[in-house]
Parts: sequence; structure tokens; C-alpha cells
Amino acid sequence: MVSRDTTVQTVAVVVAMTLGGLSSQLSGDSSGIPLLLGAASYIVVFAGSHIYLALRGNDEMVPVTARRRFVALVALAATAIVVGVTYGTATVAGARLSTLLGIAVAILFMCYWLYEARDGYVASRRQ
Repeated sequence: MVSRDTTVQTVAVVVAMTLGGLSSQLSGDSSGIPLLLGAASYIVVFAGSHIYLALRGNDEMVPVTARRRFVALVALAATAIVVGVTYGTATVAGARLSTLLGIAVAILFMCYWLYEARDGYVASRRQ
């Protein structure tokens, strides 16, 4: 039997592919819409199922709070990508903004991973 997570993720991938296709079709547009569509496709493909299932309150496989944290992480990473692409050549304290954003996102992912590992360990000790 196919889990709800798998079904929702399949739909999210189809939506993300559609957004990515629209982004590539508008690639010559200088309005920034292709960049935003590309970022939206990343958010949907990585966090789309978590957004849907968190809104529905479904914690069948993953707790809702963990889903929300992951969605926030992906949204922050996508925002950093958009800012990095848009203003990446700017410098802050002698370093390129895109480099600083990349380091910040890497640190954010590491902190997230450590927090989730700790949270899972604490939850397993309670049972």
C-alpha cells in the first residue's frame, strides 16, 4: 500500500516540474519572475509534501512540528538562493554576498540536522 507521504510527494514533484518548466520558458524575461518560479519549484519539490501534510495536521510518519521546521529551513534556503543570485556580486566586509549566504545556509543545515537528531533521540528516550 502506498503511503500518503508518497502520494503527496508525487503530486509535489509534478507541480515542481511544471513550475520549473514555466521558469525555463520565461528565462529571457528580466522581471525576476523566472527566478521566483525556480525558487518556488525548489520549495515545492523539497517541502511541498511537508507543507500539505503539516497543514492537514498529519503526523503519521513525521511529527507536524518537524515538518514545519523543515519547511522553514527550505524556505530560508530558497530565499538565500534568490538573494544570492540577485545580489551575489555585492560585497560585505570584503567577501561576496553569495559566498556569505552559502556559508550561512550550510551552517543552518548543520544546525537543523543536529537539532532533529537531538529531538529524535529525546523522543525515543520518552517511549
